[in-house]
Amino acid sequence: MRTLRAILTLSVLYVLTLGPAPMVSGRVVVERATSGAVEVFTMDWTDFLNEPYDSRIEPFNHALDEAMQRVEAHPKDLASPYLLKRPFRLVAPYVTERGRGLAAAPITGVAWPDQVRTPFTLIPVVRQVRHSRAELEAVLDAVMPRGGDPRILAGHIDAERNRAEIEVNDVDLRLRRRLAQEYGSDMVAIQWSPGVMYDDL
Repeated sequence: MRTLRAILTLSVLYVLTLGPAPMVSGRVVVERATSGAVEVFTMDWTDFLNEPYDSRIEPFNHALDEAMQRVEAHPKDLASPYLLKRPFRLVAPYVTERGRGLAAAPITGVAWPDQVRTPFTLIPVVRQVRHSRAELEAVLDAVMPRGGDPRILAGHIDAERNRAEIEVNDVDLRLRRRLAQEYGSDMVAIQWSPGVMYDDL
């Protein structure tokens, strides 16, 4: 209990120190990105965990897998795909003109929502972005080695925001500036998870 209170106290102090914390798609932005420092945010999983399952997403999940296979085959031309809801849409980002053609190709398959065989053909929504899958993976490979900064817990690609996100249990302005200087403040963001340790993962 003391540990939890300490974490919550530190969270409040950090937000009050660094500025406003607007909610953005299940996340609290603790500090916005600037030209010289990357964004810092924390996650709020409440809405995600409470969202009911909708079987209509099944064809889109299958299409997402197919789109991801395209990205893995052409990581320099494409970026990671993702789904949008209300209504469901598959977004296929691209970087090069070659990638645009690859991303726009229709995806066909068969899904089984509610155990009902459902053939589908989906046409992705294409979107041009700055950073390819290969570029963002290179950033994660450079930042993530365990022999590096001990505060770094994990890393992943945020497909919708087209950036690499580094999860840490502690953050300061020096780290934010270093990541911005090395990779650019639009290419990397920090997910702040206070109190999390490697043994917890």
